[in-house]
Amino acid sequence: MSDFLFSINVVLPLFLLIATGYVLKQTGFVSESFLTEANRFVFNFPLPLMLFQNIRNTFDGSFIAMFDTRLILSAFAGIIVVIAVLLIFAPLFGKRRATTGSMIQGIYRSNFIIYGLPLATSMYGDSAIIPISMLLGMVIPVYNIAAVVILTVFSETRSVSSISFSLIIKNVFKNPLILACIAGFSVGTFDIQFPVFIETSVNEMSKIATPLALMVMGGLFRFRGLMNNFLPAFAATLFKLVIIPLAAMIVFIKMGFRELELAALLCLFATPTAVTSFIMAENMGCDGEISAHIVVLSTALSAITIFLFIFALKSMGYL
Repeated sequence: MSDFLFSINVVLPLFLLIATGYVLKQTGFVSESFLTEANRFVFNFPLPLMLFQNIRNTFDGSFIAMFDTRLILSAFAGIIVVIAVLLIFAPLFGKRRATTGSMIQGIYRSNFIIYGLPLATSMYGDSAIIPISMLLGMVIPVYNIAAVVILTVFSETRSVSSISFSLIIKNVFKNPLILACIAGFSVGTFDIQFPVFIETSVNEMSKIATPLALMVMGGLFRFRGLMNNFLPAFAATLFKLVIIPLAAMIVFIKMGFRELELAALLCLFATPTAVTSFIMAENMGCDGEISAHIVVLSTALSAITIFLFIFALKSMGYL
């Protein structure tokens, strides 16, 4: 029951922020144009700062010493396999290229930053910080690079014939989230220290990224659109919360992962879709509406599915 209550306490604040944005839009307190500009602002400023801080704090001087090659490579391989499988099956549910791209990103991209550490520490305390930090350092760059490639290929703002390798590379290295990852890695690796006033400003600005992104998503959310896109959104949510984490747990248990390491991998593959997927889809010419639906549905149902996974794995003695 405590694990279930914890999941509820993690999920509910996110929903309240989404609901706040929706109410503000419906009551006319904010306009459509404001939400569109706020969406662009989040993508280009506070969200990159948040990623910069997370990467920077992960790749500090102790990162190499605590590096677990087996855990990192297993997680990396799992993400790549998931993306490869989705490239085959997602087109069956997405009627448009933009919808397919948004579905693929919505399924493989977990809200690991928000859910990973608190969920793992609720089970194993401070000892969970090390494996989660290692996975975080790998996951953020991989998630964002893969998202840029996928959203570029499936974007409806350009024709398939106009997409080239050079265009994909260009989009990767001009993406503010990728640049934030590179900057965070560099600053963290070389242990570059900022003056206190800069450090404080960056910390404060990075804190607004997630709440503002959730409120913007709520403001742009359309219930009518959910009914129109229910099948692909539900299919994506089913893959995200049930099929993929179940397959991942079976494979990782067979590989010998147990307790803390298995819990870290569960947090990576079983947590709901990251709100970043909505922001990137909106800004890169894919289907932002269905991205929002996947985020909302997966966030709503994750309290139940995460509880069931934790309960089942603990009952069988794996956690």
